[in-house]
Amino acid sequence: MYLKKIAITNFRSFDEGVEIPLCSNLTIFVGENNGGKSNAIDAIRLVTQPLGGRRDIYCEDSDVRRGSNANGFIIEASFAKLSPAQQGRFLSAVSDETLETATFRLKFESGKGDGYRLTCGQFDSPPEEGCHGMIRHVYLPPLRDAKRDLASGNPTRILALLDHFRGELDRASLVQQIRRTAPVDPSALRVISTVVNERLNALTAGVRRQSARLDFPPNQQLIDIARDLRFTLAEHGIDPEDLRDSGHGYANLLYLATVAAELEHASSVDLTLFLVEEPEAHLHPQLQAAVLCFLQEQAQKRNGRPDKGHGPAGELQVIVATHSPNLTSWVDRKNSVVFRALRPTEYSDADYANDVSRPVTRCISLEGLTLADQPANNDAAWRKINRYLDATKSALLFGGRVLLVEGIAEALLLPLLAEKFVLKDRPEKYRIFRSAVVVPIDGVDFEPYVRLLITPYQGICIADRVVVLTDGDQHTVNEAGQSGRHRKERLDSIACANPGQDVLAVILGDYSLEMDLVAAGNEPLLRETYLRLHPRSHAKWEEAWGDVNPNQRARAIQKLFSDSETPKGDFAQRLAEEILSSPDPAFQVPKYMKDAIEALVR
Repeated sequence: MYLKKIAITNFRSFDEGVEIPLCSNLTIFVGENNGGKSNAIDAIRLVTQPLGGRRDIYCEDSDVRRGSNANGFIIEASFAKLSPAQQGRFLSAVSDETLETATFRLKFESGKGDGYRLTCGQFDSPPEEGCHGMIRHVYLPPLRDAKRDLASGNPTRILALLDHFRGELDRASLVQQIRRTAPVDPSALRVISTVVNERLNALTAGVRRQSARLDFPPNQQLIDIARDLRFTLAEHGIDPEDLRDSGHGYANLLYLATVAAELEHASSVDLTLFLVEEPEAHLHPQLQAAVLCFLQEQAQKRNGRPDKGHGPAGELQVIVATHSPNLTSWVDRKNSVVFRALRPTEYSDADYANDVSRPVTRCISLEGLTLADQPANNDAAWRKINRYLDATKSALLFGGRVLLVEGIAEALLLPLLAEKFVLKDRPEKYRIFRSAVVVPIDGVDFEPYVRLLITPYQGICIADRVVVLTDGDQHTVNEAGQSGRHRKERLDSIACANPGQDVLAVILGDYSLEMDLVAAGNEPLLRETYLRLHPRSHAKWEEAWGDVNPNQRARAIQKLFSDSETPKGDFAQRLAEEILSSPDPAFQVPKYMKDAIEALVR
C-alpha cells in the first residue's frame, strides 16, 4: 500500500480541497519559498502517527487558514493498492467496493481545545482500534542540528536507535548488556554501529567514505545511556573522532544514516512515510546526488514487496521537500510535484493589503501535464525534458519568471546588458531580472519547455512569466525552410490554446545574435573582440562585413562563428570583458534584446 494523495482544506496556505498526488516510492516537492511544501508535510504528519509514538506536532487554532469563513480544517489521506491482508486490517477505512483503497480524515474545529476527530472510510466513522496505527511517519526536519543530536546530551535520536534495536529485550535488560561496569557485552552497540555504517557507506562511498562508531559511558538508566552516548565520525580508515571535528555536511549524512537504520527495523507497521525536508542541507552537489540515490534505493527496496500474509507489510514511502535544482534535475518528472503560492483574485487590493486574504497553495503534478498534441509526441517531449532538465534548467520548475534563450552566448550577455544598460537606472527592475531564471536550451526547440511552463494543471501553470528570445534567421529561411517567424507563430498558437497569452512573450531578432549586435551599431567593438581572439583574421572579418546584401552579410558573419575556432560562448565571454573593462562603453543594445529584458520584468 502507499499514500496515493492527500487532500487539504483550509489548513494554513491551503484553501478549498487542494489535492496533492503522490508516487508509490519517491515523491519530490519542489517550488518557491512559502509555496506550501512544509505545510503539506505537516498535514501528513498530523493525519498519521509518528513511528516512535511521541508526537511533536498538534492541531492548533492558528493552523486554520486566515480569512477563511470556516472555523476549522480537514486533511484527508487516501491510500491505494491494499493487499488482501491489509484489506482485512483496514476494513473500517476502505472507501470503495474493491477494498483496495483506504481513507483517513482529520477534522479540526477551532476554539475547542483538542477539537479534532479522526474518521475513515466511506461512512466517515471512527477507525477500528489499531487500524490507524499501522500507518506511521518518520520526520527529518529542515533545521536539524546533527552534531547536537548525535554527540551531546540530547538523547532523542540515540534513544530511538536503542529502542528499535533492543528487539524482545526490555529496557532494563538492554542496560545490563551495554553498561560499562563488568561484565561488559558491547555486542548491542556493535550491531547498531554496523547497521549505521552500512547506510553511511551507501551515502558517502561516491565522495569521501566515512566511518562512525557508537561509544558508551557507565550509566544505569537507558535514557541516561542514550544521553551520554556519543557518535564519532571520520573518513574511512581513520579512527573516528568527536563530531565537532567533522563538517556539518557529513554529520548530517550520519544523522540520515541513523534514521535509515531505524527505518530498517520498522517492520511492525504496514506503511512508514519517510518525510524529509531539505535533504540538501550543508551538502555539496555530489553528496546531494548520493543522498537522492540512497532515498530512492530505500523506497524501492521496501515498496511493493510480496504480501507476507497476516503480518504487517513493512513498506516504506519517501516524500522529500527541496529547494535544490540538483535534486530536482535528477528525479524523473513523474515523481515531481510543483508547489506555487498564488494570490487569490477574488479579493480586492485593499482586502489583500489588510491581510484579509493570503496567498494560496496550488500543486502541479508534472505527470499530469501534456506537452504535445499527439500521445507519441508527448512521450518524446517528456523524454527531452527529462534529458535536458540539468541543474541549470531545472531551476525553472521553481516558478516565477523564466527567460528561454538559444545558447550560452545569450545567457552570458543578457544579465550584463540588463545591469549596465537596459535597467541601469531602475534597480527595482534589475532585482526582478536577477531573480528570474535564464535558461539556454542549446538549440531552437523551445516548444517542450514552453508547454511545460504554461500548460495549465487544474487551472494553474508553473511560471508567472515566460519570455522566449530567439533569432529571426531571415538569412537561412530559404536554406532551412523555416525561420524564427515560424517558431514564433507556433509558440504563440500554443499560448492561445492555453490560458497562457498573458504569460508568454516570444521576442524575435532579425538574423542571428552576432549579426544583430553588429547591425545595432557595434561593429567596431565586435571586430576588436574578434581580432583579439584571431589577430591574423582581419581580412576574414572585413570580407564578411563588406557584403552590402544584409542576408549575404548575415550568412558570412554567422560562418565566422560557426567555425570551431570561434565558439560562441568564448566570444560572448570576451565581448562581456570588453564591455566591463571600458569605463563608458559605446555599446548599443539591439532592440529585440531590450524588448526581451523589458518583457521579463514587466
